[in-house]
Amino acid sequence: MPTVSTLPPADARPSVLGSTVVITGTITTEEDLEVHGTLRGQLAAPAHCVRLEGDARVDADVLARDITVLGQASGKFTATEIIDIRATARLQGHIAAPRLVLEEGAVVNAKVETRSVDAAVRVAQYRKQR
Repeated sequence: MPTVSTLPPADARPSVLGSTVVITGTITTEEDLEVHGTLRGQLAAPAHCVRLEGDARVDADVLARDITVLGQASGKFTATEIIDIRATARLQGHIAAPRLVLEEGAVVNAKVETRSVDAAVRVAQYRKQR
């Protein structure tokens, strides 16, 4: 009897940075990304989703279509659609997105911008190009 895969197609699954991965520098990706490890620097996924998991340690400027934070994160977080901060998150820095979801229990110490997101996206894309 043939087996049927229950996994989504490979192109529908995010790339994963495992919990033992430590990256210092710049990441640019054209696919969804799930971070479990440590990231210091810049992360650009302008047309995709970035998920910072509960075991992630991030000190970076992040640009994505949407960003979900479950772990510890500091830096500038710019999303063209939404930033979702879950109850387990500890976030510090600057947030720019047209929509923000803040779950009860999350700890956030950040400047929040929901109106001037277009300017923040242009600045983040300019920095990515340099």
